Amino acid sequence: MKQEKNMRVTALVCYLLLFAVWACLECAVVPKLNAMTLPVSVEVIKEIGLKILIWLIPAVFLIVKRGDAMYLNKSEILGDAKKPVNYIILGAFLLLFSAVQMIPNYLSNGRLVFDPSFCVTAALVDLCVGTTEEFFFRGMLLNTALKDRKPAPVFLGNALMFLMIHFPLWIMKGLFSSYAVIFSCLVIFVLSLIFSWSFVKSRSIIVPIILHAYWNMLCSALP
Repeated sequence: MKQEKNMRVTALVCYLLLFAVWACLECAVVPKLNAMTLPVSVEVIKEIGLKILIWLIPAVFLIVKRGDAMYLNKSEILGDAKKPVNYIILGAFLLLFSAVQMIPNYLSNGRLVFDPSFCVTAALVDLCVGTTEEFFFRGMLLNTALKDRKPAPVFLGNALMFLMIHFPLWIMKGLFSSYAVIFSCLVIFVLSLIFSWSFVKSRSIIVPIILHAYWNMLCSALP
C-alpha cells in the first residue's frame, strides 16, 4: 500500500513538473522559435522532439522501474494482440471518430474535402503526439491512479489533468476569450474519457494510442 501511495505522489509531481515546463515552452520558447528561420518546423521540434524527451521518456522510465505499483505493469501494458475485444473496441471507436469528423465535412462541401497541406510529416507528428501523450496520461498517470481504486473518479481526474495541459497554448494564443474554447474543452474531456476507458477495457496502451493518433490525423486532414 505504501509503495502505491509513493508512486501516486511521484506521478503527481511528474505531472506538475511537466505542466510547469510545458507552460514555459508554449508561452516563452515556442514564440521565439517561431520568429527564427529553422531547418525543421517548430511543430516538428515541439511535438516530436520535445514530447519524446519530456513526455515519453519519463513515462516509460517510471513504467519500467515502478510498474509493480501500477494497474498494469511493464509486461502487461502493451496488451495481448490476440484478444478479440481489442479489435472490437478499436474498430468501434475508429468508425465513430470517422463519422464525427467526415459527415459534417461531407455535408458542408458536398464531398469529402482534405487539407492540401496534410502530408507524411503531419501524420508522423500526429502519431508521435498520440504515442507520447497516451504513454504519459494513460500509461503512467492513469495506470498509477487506477491501482486499487474505482475507475470512474480516476477517469474524471485524469480527463481534467489532460484538459489542463492544453491551457498554456490557449492562453498564449489568447483563445480563452473565444466561445470555441468551451467546445474544445468538452471535446478534449470526452476524448480523454474514451482513451481511458479503452485503455482499461483492452488492458493495452496500444489501443488508446491508435485512437488518439487517428483522431488527430482526422483533425489535421479534414479542414
